[in-house]
Amino acid sequence: MAYKHFNRSLLFKVTLLVINSMVLGFCLGWYRRPELIVLLAIFEITFIARLIILFNHTNRQINFFIQAVKNEDTSLLFPRNTGNSTINELHKSLNELNQIIQQSRIKNQLKEQYFSEILHNIGTSVIVFNNKGFVINTNQAALSLFGLQTFTHLSQLDKVDAHFKTELFRFNNQQSQSLLLRRFNENLQLSVRCTILNLKDEEVKLVTLQDIRGELERKELDSWVKLIKVLNHEIMNSLVPVTSIAQSLKEIWKAKEGTHEDDNAREMDVIRTIKGLDVIEERGEALMRFVESYRLFTRMPDLHLSEISMQALFDRLSILVSPMKEQYGVSIQFYTPEPDFLVKLDEQLMVQVIINLVKNSAESISGDNKGLIEICCSKNETGQKTEITVADNGPGIPPEIADEIFVPFFTTKTTGSGIGLSYSRQILRAHGGTINCYSKPGNTVFTVKW
Repeated sequence: MAYKHFNRSLLFKVTLLVINSMVLGFCLGWYRRPELIVLLAIFEITFIARLIILFNHTNRQINFFIQAVKNEDTSLLFPRNTGNSTINELHKSLNELNQIIQQSRIKNQLKEQYFSEILHNIGTSVIVFNNKGFVINTNQAALSLFGLQTFTHLSQLDKVDAHFKTELFRFNNQQSQSLLLRRFNENLQLSVRCTILNLKDEEVKLVTLQDIRGELERKELDSWVKLIKVLNHEIMNSLVPVTSIAQSLKEIWKAKEGTHEDDNAREMDVIRTIKGLDVIEERGEALMRFVESYRLFTRMPDLHLSEISMQALFDRLSILVSPMKEQYGVSIQFYTPEPDFLVKLDEQLMVQVIINLVKNSAESISGDNKGLIEICCSKNETGQKTEITVADNGPGIPPEIADEIFVPFFTTKTTGSGIGLSYSRQILRAHGGTINCYSKPGNTVFTVKW
């Protein structure tokens, strides 16, 4: 039975105190012997003092234990052998309770560490902030999203997007919405969800943010791929027999050409028919070549990845685009990354992307003797992704078509096919990256990141 010594000791002391009090009262009333009364009074005082000492010691020990718990001191250990079985039981119980609290605290710390690791390693950005805008907790994904080293207050978002902080404050509990984040030279489409929590006496908002731009691009591209496959199937089914028939008729009439079976009018009809069939054949073959060029867009590129030196890649690109300098009359400047670093990529496909971007820039500033194209390479803020930028000082892309330049078939060139930028985005998607454009008069920048 718990505290059996304490209960017995207390019962024994109280019983002795009651008996001694009764005897002392009897002696005071009936058996008046001073020496006995003094002795009984001393016993009475001693019993009361021992009870007070016992309770005071117990209270001090319990108070000491409570203060240690408040200060999160779990190293406290009470001695088990004090010479007093009652105190020994109290110390044993306090030590057991302290051990239970210590184990519970360790479990909570492990859980906190476990969830903290999950928070900082998930790809979804998480922000916890109070009504005053102070950030209580966040993760690495959020820091990378906003390009921040530290994140302590929502006002820091003003450097990225002045309107985004206001939008976050407006969120209500369980509200989800799509928001646009204007970050540096690119626009990000974010899926944002808010949950309001009560931490002690403080109300906080837990906001999760996820970049859905890639998902939107994927759905957009998948839709175009399906459309192209349908067009390809229907057009080819029509063109193949037309071309075949035109070739057959041409051979038949060629065999009759030069014969004297018909009159001159017949001969002229044969000539005109042959010429017409020549045109049909020519246009049919041209249309098939046209459709064939779009088949490229319907196939996701097969990557052959390898570790490539970025300095070596820039040296190769500089040689490949050098003819464009004279062809378009522009200056092309490569800034080789210092120091050099290796990146895993498909060199042939990435070279195709950069050359296409340089060519587009060269065509936009063709003939301008002050035209300049600059190509740079660097690691991003976190050092985990590689960025290549192609910038020119041309007239820029008109705002009304800025959102359409990556749409398949869209082109402003008279001879363009409209799949260059779309296919470049396909290549970057295969690399797990993105391609974005920022443009204003005098400064157009394409950013390739993977």
